Amino acid sequence: MRLILVSLLIINLAYLGYQFTQPVKVEQESVIDVAVATGAQPIRLLSEVASKPVSMVQSGTKQGPLCWAVGPYPVELDAKHLYARMLAMDIEAKVEPQSVVIKEEFWAYLPPLANRKQAMRKLKELQKRKVDSFVITEGELENGISLGLFAKQESVERLLERLKEKNINASVKPLKRTRNQYWVIAPVSAQHPVDENTRNRLMEGRENPWLQIRCDSDLPQA
Repeated sequence: MRLILVSLLIINLAYLGYQFTQPVKVEQESVIDVAVATGAQPIRLLSEVASKPVSMVQSGTKQGPLCWAVGPYPVELDAKHLYARMLAMDIEAKVEPQSVVIKEEFWAYLPPLANRKQAMRKLKELQKRKVDSFVITEGELENGISLGLFAKQESVERLLERLKEKNINASVKPLKRTRNQYWVIAPVSAQHPVDENTRNRLMEGRENPWLQIRCDSDLPQA
């Protein structure tokens, strides 16, 4: 028994000595320096960026309410008929006129003179020089000399060139002839929506288009 204990003691001392003679293994951690720019935005995962929709609307911009615009009607009475049908269906509406240019002409003239006598003297002088003309007897150009009314700008420019050759400097006044056409305007309302069936009933077979415009914008140019 004593021999066994001595043998175990010798074996333990031998193993302990073996452990002390072995080199110690040190595990080293890899360290990577990352330079971070001052004031840079924090890094976000791609999934975080993709999950948030990008807003394309600038803050502070507001768009006005929408209106229906029906027309144009060349006759005001036709617009008023639609207006009356809308009111009967509790649809708020109004008729708005729109001035449109139907013809543009160019009036060549000499500026007004001090009185009719001077105008007549100037007229005789022009007629002697074979220039077609007449005295303007009323309006803002009264006592001026009219040299003609032209439908095309090219025609009046040719006249001005001929007059310059005679040392006559004329002026040109554009004249726009207009007429009214009419639109029926109705605000787009959630309480009284004007759906396709309602529009068809209101139009009674007519084909005037329904347009949506900003209520505070100009009427469409048709």
